[in-house]
Amino acid sequence: MSKIAKVFKDLPKRFNKAGVKTARTYYFSLGDDEKWTVHIAKDKCTVEEGKNEDADCFFKSSPALFLDVWSGKHQLGATDFLTGRVKSNNPVLLKEFVAAFERTK
Repeated sequence: MSKIAKVFKDLPKRFNKAGVKTARTYYFSLGDDEKWTVHIAKDKCTVEEGKNEDADCFFKSSPALFLDVWSGKHQLGATDFLTGRVKSNNPVLLKEFVAAFERTK
């Protein structure tokens, strides 16, 4: 199992329903091989491998950058979006995504 797959498969265990304001769906496209859809509701989180066309927010980057962001080694900033290192239709919703999970350092 890849490091990316482990992050996504562990999300339901790290789910923090106190951090969820509204149900949302997120789609992650990380490089050529890692595609994940995460459904967050007020009471649960489900993860699917692959793409969901109805995602409220998408995040596209390299697997390495995603892992650096997830581990706290890199803080996303405007430069990441302006240079195309990261693409998203709604960067504000990415903050809500992070708030819905407990991360270990």
